[in-house]
Amino acid sequence: MDLLEEAGPLIDERRFDQIEALWMSKLEAGLSPDVDIAAFLELARLLRRSDERTRADALLGLLADSLQEADAWPQRLKLLKELARLAKNPANLRKEIEEAVGKAWGSRPSFRRVAAQVGLGQPAGNPLEKAEKIESWLLFDQGEIFFMPGRGAGVVVELNPDLGICRLDFEKEKRVSIPLGAAPKFLTPLPPGHLLRDKIENPEALQKRAVSDPAGTFAQLLQSFGRAMTVSEVKDAVLGIVPETRWSSWWTAARKNPQIVTFGSGAKATYGWNDSSEQAELSIRRDFAQASPRAMIEIARKHGSRSPQLTRHFAASLSKEAERLARSEPSLAWEIIALIERLPVEVPPPFDPASLIAGSGAARIVAGISDRALRERALDVIQNSQAEWTKIFGELFFMEEDPRILSQIVSRLESGGAAEIRDRLIDETLRYPRRHPRAFYWYCKMISEAEPLPERASYALLWQMVEATGSDEFGALKPRFRELFDRGGLGIRIIMNSDNEEQARKLVETIERYGSIEEYRRETMKAAAHMKYPQLREPQAEPVYATAEAFAAKREELEHLRKVEIPANSKALQTAREMGDLRENFEYKAARQRAEYLSARVGELQSELSRVRLLDPNEIDTSVIRIGTRASLRNGDIQRDVTILGPWESDPEHGVYSNQSEVARALLGRSAGEIVSFMGNDYQIESISRWKS
Repeated sequence: MDLLEEAGPLIDERRFDQIEALWMSKLEAGLSPDVDIAAFLELARLLRRSDERTRADALLGLLADSLQEADAWPQRLKLLKELARLAKNPANLRKEIEEAVGKAWGSRPSFRRVAAQVGLGQPAGNPLEKAEKIESWLLFDQGEIFFMPGRGAGVVVELNPDLGICRLDFEKEKRVSIPLGAAPKFLTPLPPGHLLRDKIENPEALQKRAVSDPAGTFAQLLQSFGRAMTVSEVKDAVLGIVPETRWSSWWTAARKNPQIVTFGSGAKATYGWNDSSEQAELSIRRDFAQASPRAMIEIARKHGSRSPQLTRHFAASLSKEAERLARSEPSLAWEIIALIERLPVEVPPPFDPASLIAGSGAARIVAGISDRALRERALDVIQNSQAEWTKIFGELFFMEEDPRILSQIVSRLESGGAAEIRDRLIDETLRYPRRHPRAFYWYCKMISEAEPLPERASYALLWQMVEATGSDEFGALKPRFRELFDRGGLGIRIIMNSDNEEQARKLVETIERYGSIEEYRRETMKAAAHMKYPQLREPQAEPVYATAEAFAAKREELEHLRKVEIPANSKALQTAREMGDLRENFEYKAARQRAEYLSARVGELQSELSRVRLLDPNEIDTSVIRIGTRASLRNGDIQRDVTILGPWESDPEHGVYSNQSEVARALLGRSAGEIVSFMGNDYQIESISRWKS
């Protein structure tokens, strides 16, 4: 009976003298150098809770003396730290703690450097904090062996307390620096007997054993870590033990140990160790009984061939589950029946599985089947058993997400004499791509593989693809659409195969608006357009960006010049000419200069108006600062709003700058969160919005 078991009843009865006698008897019996003092510390805490603090402290003091006599210095240090935590002035224990630290850790290679760094032996500072820092750092001392995810097993080759780092040598990387503050998070210590410690200390023998006994090596690995591990963790752990070229075959063999149980599925699946195959099977049965229907399917798939008894248990349980789910979740019931048929045991299905996908809701039921191969099988059943299979296929087309199933639906409709339904589905997809993002991507991908490109691969489709890269409806598909603009992709092929210079010019002129397409892909598209139409390389007059209001005002000014100012000045010029002696005629010279100014102004306005690009607030992309955006800038408590418009709207006093100004050049293309220099100060861009919202 240990100390706590003997002292428990005495605490409840408040027989503290007997507790003290019990404590002393343990000390008098003698303590070994590796004694566990946890029970002593817990009993002392119980005494304090019973208002016996003085007695508890006295007993702990006697324990400390006994530990010193037994040369149990790590335990004495642990006890002294506990006393320091409880003491009002930990400095009173400075000498005892410093002595215990030296005795417990003094043989470590880096002890002197670490002790000097933390100031051990100096009167300033808390001795408890110094002791704990020394212990925490020396855990990562030279020669210690650790496991690090992504790198495998490694040995500490240097502990540098001055820099606060330790350096490790791994198999493929040497002298990897790890901050001591982060080391406990990234480094797992490998005790003697750990498989990965063997990798450092006896690598050749371990490599031979891994090749000859994969299942046994995997079992040793799980036992070494003492917990379930994911596939990626296992692969990291055996890095350097199992060659990369043999990983797949090794992993297949390693999992066949009957004492290893799989939990979960996919990338999150973990593999755990059991003391016997019987215990492993009991663990599987327990998890199966508590699992959801879909989890039951995964467990049966993984362990369906472990033993005949377990297989029959799976089949019987799943059969009842399928019968229960036939009405409420027919998609899941279909998957269960399909799994039962694949198990190595003969169990008749509770009903005809074809009945699950019959009727008006068949398309929705098939779409709910998670496994692609089972959805393909459902297509076979529907096509062979239902008269209105083409209608069901048409409904399923816009529910399906897998491109291979979409191709099958279209192929089956075509071969089944329902080409008109196929064409209607594609027309609907192209008319409303945002409603049917998966189908639209499938169509783009399908025609990108066609030789030659079909007629529908036109600029109309290209613009839809461009818009898809920035539309929220396309979600995770947007990166895939961007790939269509790589070299040799559908976007570039449309440019090179379409004879439409006007659309190519529009593409070159407007592609900069689509911030959702990376710059290098925009450059690839423009390069393709220039290759197709070299004349597009000719420099174009710089456009004049303007709001609708400014454009209207300039047109009114031009009309006023033409209809009012110029006729009035012509009349004044004629009157001055009639006054004679044009050399001394001031009125004539003034009218002549006015005529030249008006003519130049009309020409300037005509040129600018011909180059106007109207700014539509609804089409402005606010991912970065562009013409037509307002940026909110902040420097501490100073906040400024800066609007970038065309030269006609420039009004710096009110924060409106021309796109041709130096201010605009410093801001254009920058995104929220960036630091910009504005008017001699640095500002952070807080937000970007349309100039008119």
